Amino acid sequence: MKIIKLFYILAFFIVVSIFPSGEVIAADEKDNLGYTVSMVQPKTQIDPKRSYFYIQTRPNEPQNIEVRIKSTKKEAVKIKIFSQNAITGNNGTIDYTEELADQDVSLTSPITEMVRVEPHEVTVENFEEKTIKITITPPKESYKGVKMGALVFALDQGKETKNGVATEFSYRIGLITSESGDEFTNGETLNLTEAKASIKRGKKMVLATLQNPEPKTLEGLTISAELTKKNSEKVIKKKNVENYAMAPNSHVDFEIDWGTDTLPSGKYMITLAIHSDYQEWYLQKEFTITNQQAKTINTESAFKIITPKWGKIIASALLFLTLINGCWLIVRRRKWEMAWEKLRLSKKKERVKKKNKAKNQR
Repeated sequence: MKIIKLFYILAFFIVVSIFPSGEVIAADEKDNLGYTVSMVQPKTQIDPKRSYFYIQTRPNEPQNIEVRIKSTKKEAVKIKIFSQNAITGNNGTIDYTEELADQDVSLTSPITEMVRVEPHEVTVENFEEKTIKITITPPKESYKGVKMGALVFALDQGKETKNGVATEFSYRIGLITSESGDEFTNGETLNLTEAKASIKRGKKMVLATLQNPEPKTLEGLTISAELTKKNSEKVIKKKNVENYAMAPNSHVDFEIDWGTDTLPSGKYMITLAIHSDYQEWYLQKEFTITNQQAKTINTESAFKIITPKWGKIIASALLFLTLINGCWLIVRRRKWEMAWEKLRLSKKKERVKKKNKAKNQR
């Protein structure tokens, strides 16, 4: 019993050493950026019910829109103001982080070229409120559909970082411009421009580049993807997604994770069956993975799981204690069995003696 108690006590201290109590971070000030942002609805707002800017423009006619920035604390807060274009994120959502994707070739006169913010930075303090004017200058020539993006009001943290990684906190207000105000969620065109094998986020993947070349969004897409070898019906990989969306005039790499298996060279065919409430598409693209490409991808995508020395020591100690405990349980059970067998034989001999004694008395 002492060995078992020692085992559990040691295991307890090992767990405590692996999971030390961490610093508790208060969520009040971290969640509060120190300011709020609200739009002032302009006269050119096409749909007053929308909580973002959806304004009507005329060719080469600038107009001003306004945004109110209000401080929520005494300390000064510095805010950077800029615009971003709408893109399609990797997970099939309309996003406004330009770093995620390159501008599509079909996009002309994007929001970032139409918007001028002066000044680019503003400071609010002691619960004050400031109104920021933003100038929208449409292109000289008329355009169809919509231009989509967002106005970003980002907390200027200067050089402040945590664990070596700078995190941007911001508010975003959507900005859509249109000349006609027609429905813009009913895109009809979808292209499969490229298919290839590559490494993305350290993983081996097959990437199918989807393009929405229209100035309208594609929403509520259901995609069924299948990957086969050329001239073969055997499905190697497949992926199904729902509620996929694409921003106007954008492209995205639809990802099929190859997993941990070795990626072989050869000729492949990718097939995408896609449908929305308005359209259906059946897209195919053939691509080749050369021997050199397969070798490079398989080599560069491999990553090692490095176990620290203390982890190995703890694992070895736990294994050793487990073996000791197991051996002790086996020995204890064997002793119990031997004692039980000895007791059984003793009782049997006693019964035999009593039986013989009874016979002799007769």
